[in-house]
Amino acid sequence: MVLHLSQRPLCIDSKVVERIDRVTEAGTESLYRCALNKAIPFNEYFNSNLRNWSYRIQRTEKMLESLEPFYRKIQITVLPDRPNLFRLQGHHLYIGAEILEAPGHLEKALAKVWYQERNDQPFAQQELMEEVMTDFLIHLESGDLDIGDPGTHILTALRKVKWPFIIKSVEDYCESPWKRSEHYVLCENSKVQHELYQQVVEMSLRPLLVGSMVKAYRKLNLADRYAFLMKLPQFIRQENNLPTQTAFVNPQTYLQRAGEAIRNITIFVSSPQPLKKSRVHRMFVANFTNELNSNGYSEAFMDASFDVLLVSQDRIDEKSSTFKELLKQSLTHPDQQIAIRDRENLWMLPAKYPISVQSFGQMKASKTIIEKCGGYSFSFVMDYADVTEKLLVVDRCDKTKDVAYSAYLKDGAQGFALQNKGTAFVQFHIPSLLLKKTDLQTAGNVFEFIKKRDVDNPSFKGLGWQEVRWDNKVHAYQPKAYVDAIEWFRVPGTTSL
Repeated sequence: MVLHLSQRPLCIDSKVVERIDRVTEAGTESLYRCALNKAIPFNEYFNSNLRNWSYRIQRTEKMLESLEPFYRKIQITVLPDRPNLFRLQGHHLYIGAEILEAPGHLEKALAKVWYQERNDQPFAQQELMEEVMTDFLIHLESGDLDIGDPGTHILTALRKVKWPFIIKSVEDYCESPWKRSEHYVLCENSKVQHELYQQVVEMSLRPLLVGSMVKAYRKLNLADRYAFLMKLPQFIRQENNLPTQTAFVNPQTYLQRAGEAIRNITIFVSSPQPLKKSRVHRMFVANFTNELNSNGYSEAFMDASFDVLLVSQDRIDEKSSTFKELLKQSLTHPDQQIAIRDRENLWMLPAKYPISVQSFGQMKASKTIIEKCGGYSFSFVMDYADVTEKLLVVDRCDKTKDVAYSAYLKDGAQGFALQNKGTAFVQFHIPSLLLKKTDLQTAGNVFEFIKKRDVDNPSFKGLGWQEVRWDNKVHAYQPKAYVDAIEWFRVPGTTSL
């Protein structure tokens, strides 16, 4: 009897969570906050999960209340028959059993309640701002993010990301652990994933914005970090004059929509009136802007920019050898931004699903590869003057012959020639070619022009070739000229000029 009286009844050790209900076909089972002193029958489900829940709740609420106390108590309803449900209605969380077990989502819910208590002013990117700020709050407690996918068990992690590679298709978004907790239900049903189309572009920005905010905070010294955190509730409560809906009711491009979202988030971060004179806040805003720029985003230049862009005039198939090879290279060399496009779609590798080309504006790349069949003029080459520095045009008339690009990514055109003996190509250096634009206006087919080597032709003289060296190792030509407009080439069906 003494042992029985000394046992503590099942209760949730929390100042904030008032009760947890579990709804099953048999009825509703309830667990209460310990301070309420409510006795309940023994429950195996609550008993097996109580220690884990208490630890997670206490840890999160302690961090949040160190900044400012919650306004009201929270109620949680667990729904075993809706495993991936996550819906927050005011101070009431409805959550599926599996997503509750996965790390981070319970903590995220508490952070969202705390954030919403302080900011209920609608603006176009309110949901994105809520995700970013609550991710930041979770990071304060854990040092990372670690929100887990109950299906794949993959955790979010703060890693360096690059613009515009963060922008995802609906399919890639649903496979990412960075999707909102509220979106797991939609993502598990492919028939309703289209409902996410309007939200995916903005929510794709979450890793970029969270990572930039965390790094901006980490660059502050310890005293400034403390001062920044003490003003955080005031920062969240700010009034703003931001638009309540996106400016693009019929969005023109993904980049425009994404750029507008980042611009509004940046305004939100930099414009709280009570903190305008705060030295620490100004330092944080400067750090945040610098981090966005270091990850490739610039409001003045919102083009899609890549290290390597392969352009095919034929339809690209994810099963093709070229796609598989470049996908592998993007995984092996994550520091290189590699993309593939055809007439309809763009793949920003290693993303496996494409985004419509029409969703993007202008695309730029340090190196551009064009696969095409048939002749082309210098005017065709000049069309790429504003979008690339080096242009490799590859003859792909023979569809039975595979072309590899791994050596090109490593050693440029010389490596391509060595790896693909027998394939005709020309490597142009566009800035140098532009210097000879006037001289080449009357030139015809590029391959015929190079092959004839008509030294009396004024256009040919414009290239300034002194000699053309044949490299026996790579079976290609390397012109020696005053201007390196054409760096390497191999004409179709010949082994020497």
